[in-house]
Amino acid sequence: MNRLSTRLLLAMVVVALVALLAVPVATTLADRAVLATLPEVYRVRVQADTPLPLTLRWWLASRRPAIRPAPVPPGAADDPARLRVEVDRLVTFLGDSRAARRDATIAGALVALLVGVVLAVWLSRSIARPIAAVSAASSELAAGRFGTRVALPRRATQPEETRALTDGFNAMSEAIERYEGERKAMVADVAHELRTPLAALRLRLEALEDGLVPLSQAEVRRLRGHTDLLARLVDDLRVLSLADAGRLTLEPVVVDLGAWLDQATETARDGLRSRGIGLVVSGPSEPLSLRVDPQRMTQVLHNLIDNAARYAPEESAVEVSLAAAADEARLTVRDRGPGIPESELDTIFERFVTGARRDERGTPGSGLGLAIARTLAELHGGRVEVRNLSMGEGGGAAFTVVLPWPAAGRPRA
Repeated sequence: MNRLSTRLLLAMVVVALVALLAVPVATTLADRAVLATLPEVYRVRVQADTPLPLTLRWWLASRRPAIRPAPVPPGAADDPARLRVEVDRLVTFLGDSRAARRDATIAGALVALLVGVVLAVWLSRSIARPIAAVSAASSELAAGRFGTRVALPRRATQPEETRALTDGFNAMSEAIERYEGERKAMVADVAHELRTPLAALRLRLEALEDGLVPLSQAEVRRLRGHTDLLARLVDDLRVLSLADAGRLTLEPVVVDLGAWLDQATETARDGLRSRGIGLVVSGPSEPLSLRVDPQRMTQVLHNLIDNAARYAPEESAVEVSLAAAADEARLTVRDRGPGIPESELDTIFERFVTGARRDERGTPGSGLGLAIARTLAELHGGRVEVRNLSMGEGGGAAFTVVLPWPAAGRPRA
């Protein structure tokens, strides 16, 4: 596995093996070198009377037949001069052996240290390079260069952790760059959306001031419509900004979904009737209850109904249905309009996206209704789905708010 922890473990194992083997191997070689300096008669006796290291015994057995002790000449053991020579040779042999073992121990330790340093440098470079690259890229990102990315050299040989680090940074940088672009676009869109009703309101007021248009109830209603549009746009922007800041809170209570649906659709029926559009409501077949914020869910429903009414043909109806499944409640709003282009199904919930479907009645819209509906549904733990209906289903588009039941199961009203 190409993981940093695996590399560290292998490096520690290698260092431990080198440290364990370097000194014994070095001392064995030293014993072999010192033993070779003795005359044959003494070497034979040392080999026969001294327990040699296992490696050296194996090497000697593979190089020559079994060593047998040399015979001691008669009277040699009683010869003082010969005994003195043997003692001197023994002392010299022991001193040489001790010095050789000391040097071998030092050499083995140095070899183990060298291997450890080489592995440490290799591991530190494999760890430090990506971190240094990410640190430098972070400084670039903090300076406002949101297009900064980290290019990892020899990516295939890098540990998984460093690849995950650089991939995470690149994803973060890309998200920041995208959000910055969306922020700038949103500021421009807000300015455009505010400019349109303000310009119309200003022109009407100037016409009234110059006496070009008489002050009448119809003109007052027209001015009131522009101010209502501005107020709704400001309220929608406030809802979205609170949601982005994580400060939009809900006040959930247990609600009878059937009674809530009747009340929420009744308030929207008059507005649809003034547009020449009907409203068909289909409630649940059994009493159901769910813990939701009724005001926010009413806002979701009204936004979906208003969106459907923009594209519903004259003398048609917007259909609202509420059904219960095993693990979720599904609130669906559908129209009989032209449907949504397939290329826009993924962006229909973005802010200020009004889509290619045209409202033939010219009803003004801000492009925030669907974004607010999705945001509020997600705050309830649900989601909003959209699909085009086939001709066999009557055509049009259907928006469905999916709200999951609590873990305890579907509650009954």
